[in-house]
Amino acid sequence: MCGIAGFWNYDEKPASQETIFRMRESLHHRGPDAGSDWIKGALALGHRRLSILDLSDAANQPFHSPCGNYTLVFNGEIFNFQSFHGELKASGYVFQTSSDTEVLLYLLMEYGLEALHRLNGFFAFAFYDHRADELLLARDRFGVKPLFHFSASEGLYFASEIKAIFAAGQEKAIAEENLDELFLYRFNAGVSTVYKNVFRLLPGHWMKVTHSGRQTEIGRWFHLGNEILAHPHISNPLEWFEQTFHESINLRMIADVKVGTLLSGGLDSSSTLYSQSTQGFQELSAWNVAFSDKRHDESHLAKMLSAHLGASFHSFEFQDKELVDLTLESIRNHDEPIMHFSDGHILGISKKAKESVSVLLSGEGADEMLGGYVRYKVHDNEMRYRLLSLIRYIPDKWLKSERLRKMKRYLYMNNREAEILMNANEIYPKDLQDLGINAARIVEDYRIGILEEAKKVYPKNRYRQLLYLEQHTHLYTLNDRNDRTTMGASIECRDPFLDPKLLIGTGSLPDDCFTSKGKGKHLLLNSIGKKLPNYITSHRKVGLSVPWEQLILNQPILREALENLPKSGLFQLKPYCYLDISGIVAGFKKEPIKFYPIIRQVFFTALWFKVNFEEKTAVSS
Repeated sequence: MCGIAGFWNYDEKPASQETIFRMRESLHHRGPDAGSDWIKGALALGHRRLSILDLSDAANQPFHSPCGNYTLVFNGEIFNFQSFHGELKASGYVFQTSSDTEVLLYLLMEYGLEALHRLNGFFAFAFYDHRADELLLARDRFGVKPLFHFSASEGLYFASEIKAIFAAGQEKAIAEENLDELFLYRFNAGVSTVYKNVFRLLPGHWMKVTHSGRQTEIGRWFHLGNEILAHPHISNPLEWFEQTFHESINLRMIADVKVGTLLSGGLDSSSTLYSQSTQGFQELSAWNVAFSDKRHDESHLAKMLSAHLGASFHSFEFQDKELVDLTLESIRNHDEPIMHFSDGHILGISKKAKESVSVLLSGEGADEMLGGYVRYKVHDNEMRYRLLSLIRYIPDKWLKSERLRKMKRYLYMNNREAEILMNANEIYPKDLQDLGINAARIVEDYRIGILEEAKKVYPKNRYRQLLYLEQHTHLYTLNDRNDRTTMGASIECRDPFLDPKLLIGTGSLPDDCFTSKGKGKHLLLNSIGKKLPNYITSHRKVGLSVPWEQLILNQPILREALENLPKSGLFQLKPYCYLDISGIVAGFKKEPIKFYPIIRQVFFTALWFKVNFEEKTAVSS
């Protein structure tokens, strides 16, 4: 697990060693164990290494082929790398290390882009062919590892994190035209970011760069829908799911460093720890975030399960100034506005875990793959949907619960496709009108395109369409959060539920394997879940929820930020400039629950704006 960066100057202008050094060193947290760079004429590649496989210096990067014709910088892990040794040796390749980097290099030399389809892992890399004078950038199927690019007047830049592009001296400016989507959905999907001229290479895509960086071509090497439709029939779904999950865990335990588990006490992370235990892995450790507020706390469940499975248990609570500091650090690490608001907690637990382990396994991805969120239930049953839709006609005064009032605002759209697109939202089109925002771009091409793909895969099932959309949008944001927070502590985070064999195969299963009844996640609950203690499987879903409405009002630093919110420069930009932010702040102080969705969103976006554009330490052009 590492950080990569590079640039290719136009017109063969010699690359600056100082520039590539600044870029790679801005990613030091991603790879504290080694750092190096390489320059050939106008092209520069940089790397920071977190040593996980083959801890020797021989596995440091940039990695060069013995023939001298190929160079690779790579961030990620190829979990099935050992399976390629035989065929590569038979083709004449001689291994000098036991790293997956060397395997990836030889696979790219031998098979080119076709090698990507055979990889089980997560990755973002830059592969340079000296003879063809061609640079290949590529990213893993589900966006676990990030990669951004930036076209400047003097050349093309790319990096694992946006901050490395700005460390090269490039302009840091907001793309105001992308803020409508950020405000409504809490994140920018597709290639766009909140910064001008900064784009993400989409998961499952590649970019070829030639002609001294001036010519680029982008293509898609992985299409989840096509893979699902082409998947062979699975005769026994529950048996297949359990076996495939265990195989995924087994692959993700391969490391030359210690491996731990992020254990919330919920079904997904508990299944992850259970699989490790039942397969006989030793020296298991569980890392848990605790809350004083028992409504949000599952630490007692995680502690009991750890004892049951023989894993050492480590639980920590982050409060007050420590949590504020961790959250601000997370905002700096992330570069873009955070949207899940639990980043500080994950960064905190990752820092604690780093004292003992260098890899953490996570249960991320299970909800989007199997249907685990309560918000999915509205689309699982047509009769239920029609009954719920009657809430549009009930006066607000009769709806005593904020959740019911939110449901009314959601279903007020009376548009099934819009409801699928905005299922993860806290704010809806009617809210925009009530807030005084009458002109906003609320439908994005990328989201529409993914929904159209979903319809082709699941033409008669809106629930499955929603899951497919979530796997290309909401899941990507969770992957971003996990990457920035764990790598912010120099920890590699592995997600067993995102094994391609598991996710593609699960997507091919019939509709009766997917139901939102009870806790949902039928496949997991009725396979591995049957072997977990009842206190895990019967407990209500909590997730990593944080009582920010209380913290913002009662924690001194956050309260001060709340009082100063109307002074933020964010509210000079569209669509934020249309908000009566002083009125929103006053309303939040009187009715915290009612105003919480809007205040949380603008509060953390304003914190991001302050960190990136108003603090003296902000990186600028």
